[in-house]
Amino acid sequence: MVLHRPVGNRATPKVCGVMPSKDHADALMSNLLRAEGALMDLFYEATDDGIEALEAVLLATWTSVMERMPAAEGTPAAGELMVERERIQAELDSVKRPTR
Repeated sequence: MVLHRPVGNRATPKVCGVMPSKDHADALMSNLLRAEGALMDLFYEATDDGIEALEAVLLATWTSVMERMPAAEGTPAAGELMVERERIQAELDSVKRPTR
């Protein structure tokens, strides 16, 4: 699982992707670091458009890695990984954060 720390208007980490192996996670991190300038702007954006743009960039990056590096047999399929990503993000978002 690749998480982005809470930043901007997000109170919880953002799940960037659930990957079938460490090599896949490293490739995803490499791609995200190359796109870091655009992603940082999107992480700070609070509008619905900004959130949708962030989701689109993360999905495109995740899809690119999964297409270039097919997962080994016996690992979860891409659809299963997406469901797991959504489940983890919902769980993180539902955790009550202490107020300061």
